Amino acid sequence: MYSETAASRAPTTAAEARCADLSFRLSVYEAGHALTARALGLKVVSVQMLPRPPVLISDKTFTGKWDSFIEMLEIRIIELFGGQIAEEHTCDSNTCFGGDVARIDELCRLVAGLSEEKDAETIWFDLEDVAIKIFSDDAYRTAILPIADYLYQRVQNGSEVIDGVDIETEMDKYVPHPPEDKKWMSKVFSFGRKKA
Repeated sequence: MYSETAASRAPTTAAEARCADLSFRLSVYEAGHALTARALGLKVVSVQMLPRPPVLISDKTFTGKWDSFIEMLEIRIIELFGGQIAEEHTCDSNTCFGGDVARIDELCRLVAGLSEEKDAETIWFDLEDVAIKIFSDDAYRTAILPIADYLYQRVQNGSEVIDGVDIETEMDKYVPHPPEDKKWMSKVFSFGRKKA
């Protein structure tokens, strides 16, 4: 039986048709990373228009306790998933995500080894669910396309690196900053570790 795939059928939306342009597709992917970082309360320092996550500043630093280090790794995994999810929502497929698969796998194995609570596959699916939850919010899902358009126009105008202040200002138009109190992350997302 023949099963039609996204690659074999005609695009159904204007955004899908634009996804044939690799620069636009990459802009969608990078928009997903930036929006995920916003949802996690991280500050974007810059977005480099290559298939990789943006440079971020987090107030989470390694304090010598494994829990803080593990949480930093988990946040990075969630953010890596954001590009894939944005690309799937907008382009109905994901092709920019390939390099992230190996990174996510490696980070999940590291978290599993350090936390000794779950296996790498369980960590993968738990953290992927967190990223999916971010984009189940209408504000984040509908912000993908305008943020991607913004990044795409910057690339067309010759920018390969977009300053974090610029992308943060653009995201302000579509999604609010999360609450200053970082406890919301553990309440809303729960990184899957047992709490004492």
